[in-house]
Amino acid sequence: MKAILKIVWIGVFIFCISCSKDDSDPAPQLNASFSSEVTTVLEGESVQYSDGSTGDVISWNWAFEGGDPLTSTEQNPVVKYVTEGEYDVSLTVKNANSENSKTIVNYITVEPHEIPEEFDIAGTWERVESNNPALNGMQVTVNSEETEGEITSSPNSLFPEGELKWKDMVKISEHEYLFSDMFSDGTYLDSISIFIIAYGNELIIGNFLDSGSGSFQRWERVDFQYPENENYDLIGNWKRTKSNNPEVDGMIVSVDSDQSFGEIIYSPVEDVFAVGTNKWTDIEKENKNNRYVIQDLNSAGIYTESRLFLTAKGLELVIGTFNTNAGSFQKWSRE
Repeated sequence: MKAILKIVWIGVFIFCISCSKDDSDPAPQLNASFSSEVTTVLEGESVQYSDGSTGDVISWNWAFEGGDPLTSTEQNPVVKYVTEGEYDVSLTVKNANSENSKTIVNYITVEPHEIPEEFDIAGTWERVESNNPALNGMQVTVNSEETEGEITSSPNSLFPEGELKWKDMVKISEHEYLFSDMFSDGTYLDSISIFIIAYGNELIIGNFLDSGSGSFQRWERVDFQYPENENYDLIGNWKRTKSNNPEVDGMIVSVDSDQSFGEIIYSPVEDVFAVGTNKWTDIEKENKNNRYVIQDLNSAGIYTESRLFLTAKGLELVIGTFNTNAGSFQKWSRE
């Protein structure tokens, strides 16, 4: 009998031990970790980060040196890099009880875009100035074939995303394109508008309608920026070759050595623009090599603020005004 009781008690003891044992696996240790598909990109490209942390993470705090954004609390953020360099990446993760961090020095390498012999317009462009300011902020993405541009962001319901803002693009020189532009009524004016590329980073757009209804727009590349290491001056003679006031085409203006004014030395319309008159005054360079602010004499004898852009490696310039009712567009060539 005692032997039987002893066996029973041993069984109960073993059963109790087995009952008290925790069969669940221990929680994994908190450990911050991350990766990305690429660690070398060109200026303007983005990196997709993937969180690889362990330990029941409840929050993520990223820091991206040189990135846009600079910080993120998303688990798997996308970060854009626009400036050449090598950049650190840090991740701090937390759970209910602790936190852990990981930093990789010089994790991302951003390489510069080389300046090509000839720029293209493939990529995304944002309208930043125009004589219809309600449309500023629109973004258009041009396909790799450079045949059409689709609206990818729009501040105006008349130009919905997914519609073609530009179509039927035809390259007519190494820095010029003719195209059909969509207007607010949804129609296209066939091949009367022109792109002129400035340094690969700006599109100067105008059309050659009559002088009372010309259009002038400036768009900037938002994918990346080519370096602008050329600095051409305005000194010398310039001939007006095309504009939305064609009777003035052929005029020649000479810019002085100080680049402060441009005097008319030949005029096809002396009664409006007399030889010896300053066509351009108060010339001031803006913060980019290719761009100037000027006062431009119009046919009413009034000086209006305009923009002057050097293009075609300093051999041409484009002038436009942002007057809402009567935008001006002019193209000049160096004599």
